[in-house]
Amino acid sequence: MQRGRFADRRASANTLSSLAGPATVKILVGKDKQEFLLARKLLASCQFFRQRMDAARVEFEKGQAHLVLALEDQCPDMFELFTYWMNERRNFDRFIDVAEADHTCKELHWDLVNLHLFAAQLDISALQDCAMDAIQDVYLRRNWDINPKLVNYVYTSCDPQESCRLRKWIVAMTAWTLGGVVSTEMSNSIQRLFDQFPDFWAEYHSHTRKMAQTGLEGHFKNPQLRLPSNNLRNEERQFGFRQCSFHTHRSTVGQGRCPHAASLSPLVPSPYTDGYFESDSDRGDSRFGSRMVSPSSDTIPESDLETS
Repeated sequence: MQRGRFADRRASANTLSSLAGPATVKILVGKDKQEFLLARKLLASCQFFRQRMDAARVEFEKGQAHLVLALEDQCPDMFELFTYWMNERRNFDRFIDVAEADHTCKELHWDLVNLHLFAAQLDISALQDCAMDAIQDVYLRRNWDINPKLVNYVYTSCDPQESCRLRKWIVAMTAWTLGGVVSTEMSNSIQRLFDQFPDFWAEYHSHTRKMAQTGLEGHFKNPQLRLPSNNLRNEERQFGFRQCSFHTHRSTVGQGRCPHAASLSPLVPSPYTDGYFESDSDRGDSRFGSRMVSPSSDTIPESDLETS
């Protein structure tokens, strides 16, 4: 399966030099057809876009030819993040900084969630992981508990395989939230979600069972935080998750280096690791201090569940 994908990517890369036609693709996103320009070569390795470019019309503007695609079912704000990452291959810190200043973190949160799912559909693992890191960072900066609307959306509207990394993180966040001082309203809301979505309850139960088996406590392990590596000492594993706990390569990277660590969001080391630092966010006022947790899913082999 993996070889097939990589072979497909190599084959597409070998044909880049022979691509005929415009070098730029204009993509019209959303009902209002907001325009985005991307180099054709950046999209050529993705089957989703290759199929659409083969059938795209050519449009001339100021003497320049563009292929024109329409993605009416996508959100322009999400696609802005996609375009940024495709061009820059950088994390989304600048967007989080702006959202904090503009008080639009909730909107950015949903854009990142949909970007993560879009990247899963496109099979762009590095972008999927980068978006996952950014979701963690937003929750960390804002001191958010798990969002019941997010749980409802993922378990109602999302493909289980495409959302499996997000589901793992949701389960971890749920265990961490319930392990702290939680309001009756939040507790009742989560219980209703357990009742409504049997998969959610099963994944949560599996996660907490494995945590108990390994002697770890959910109210200490904070899934918002990433340790600076995948190599965990005994003390660290009580408080943090490995760098790649919620990445697509979680089951294969082991304790090795993250394959795309340089391009993902900066890590916030645990207080139990060297070089710990606090961000300039307001998390010092958090109800939970720096607690932590880990997830599970029936769609993922149990050996891939992060509990250490």
